[in-house]
Amino acid sequence: MSGCIVGWAHSKFGRHEGRDIESLIVEVTQAALTDAGVGAADIDAVYLGTMNGGFVRQEFPASLVFQADPGFRFKPATRVEDACATGSAAIHQSLNAIAAGKARLALVVGVEKMTEIGGAQVGDILLGASYRKEEDAIEGGFAGIFGQIAQSYFQRYGDQSDALARIAAKNHKNGVANPLAQMQKDLGYEFCRTVSDKNPIVAGPLKRTDCSLVSDGAAAVVLADTATALAMKKAVIFRAAEQVNDFFADEPARRDRVRGAGPRLAAGARRCPARARRSRPCRNP
Repeated sequence: MSGCIVGWAHSKFGRHEGRDIESLIVEVTQAALTDAGVGAADIDAVYLGTMNGGFVRQEFPASLVFQADPGFRFKPATRVEDACATGSAAIHQSLNAIAAGKARLALVVGVEKMTEIGGAQVGDILLGASYRKEEDAIEGGFAGIFGQIAQSYFQRYGDQSDALARIAAKNHKNGVANPLAQMQKDLGYEFCRTVSDKNPIVAGPLKRTDCSLVSDGAAAVVLADTATALAMKKAVIFRAAEQVNDFFADEPARRDRVRGAGPRLAAGARRCPARARRSRPCRNP
């Protein structure tokens, strides 16, 4: 049974002073329900994705969704955490519930409130998503891990700084057209390509314009099974949804981060799922 997105909402991203994580959750939950044209009582399961890790003191946030509407009372609510993939992992959980016939409608909320604490604390919390035994003291903090991957890519395929700058410039240009984006300034290719006081090197070949920002914000989607979605005012079906995790220990002969074995396996699972389940590589027909 496939799942469909039938409603969505998200807050503006940036620094939300004077607002707590609960208010962000409530804002997007109410807006997503309205967008889908359903009530809280219609929702069969709630999944809330947040890494947190100490950004805020509230460490049991799933039931905070219930503050949005009394119709949520006694619904099953689960917190999901999977580092950078937390939001998509929460969506996978809701799709699994729908596929199993345990839910007809599910609500997925993602939220982070990162600006409550200082920069050094933020850096340490983000390193919690790394393998601390080997990466705890890495130069550049959490960004340093991606800097090392980028450096390895450069060594294998040549300097790709031009490509990185084009990607960063494209992203910032797109932000100008999005009223909810944290940054709304077209920085241009030359700025993104050039190391400067305003665009310094953060880690490896990565400059500030290549790295994500510390931010507050939330988003929510309402998912439905296909039969339910067909009767609603709009629906976006999932053509594919695969989850693959890996453990990157310092074993270069077996763990090639540049090759991207996990994404390759996830993509192959859509072409030949039976073989993917046996962890065998898939080949194009």
